[in-house]
Amino acid sequence: MHCVDTKGNYVEILRFKLFHDYFAFEEDDQNSKRKVLKKYFNVSVVVDLVSGDTRK
Repeated sequence: MHCVDTKGNYVEILRFKLFHDYFAFEEDDQNSKRKVLKKYFNVSVVVDLVSGDTRK
């Protein structure tokens, strides 16, 4: 459950699902869009690691 995912200069510190009903548009095979009711969306909190001169 406790994991750290590093990609480039980003470190993911938190990942969870936020449960909330909302409408989204999905594209099908014929490039037409349809409205779909979704129940949750994924939230990811990341930290951007920046190194540089800290004496300024």
